[in-house]
Amino acid sequence: MLKILDEKVLKTNDEMEKQYKDCKYLYIIDSYDKLTDHNGYLYCVSTSDDSFDQLIDEREKLRLRGKLCVLGGSYNNGGAVGVQYEYKG
Repeated sequence: MLKILDEKVLKTNDEMEKQYKDCKYLYIIDSYDKLTDHNGYLYCVSTSDDSFDQLIDEREKLRLRGKLCVLGGSYNNGGAVGVQYEYKG
């Protein structure tokens, strides 16, 4: 499920991750110079991978409106980036 929040309070990425554990979320930043600050305004939360495409659609809508967005979080349904299984050859 995708939840549109459009918050106006600046939060750190850690705060968002703690509040929305096992979710992906999209937040808006003021400028690319602030990208390394790891904070922004939470826009929406995807609570399951079923709504991931909707999350990406929202990112594109915001991008077309000139907003700078960062995608964060994890569904934690794999636990790692890259290869998800062990190969024994």
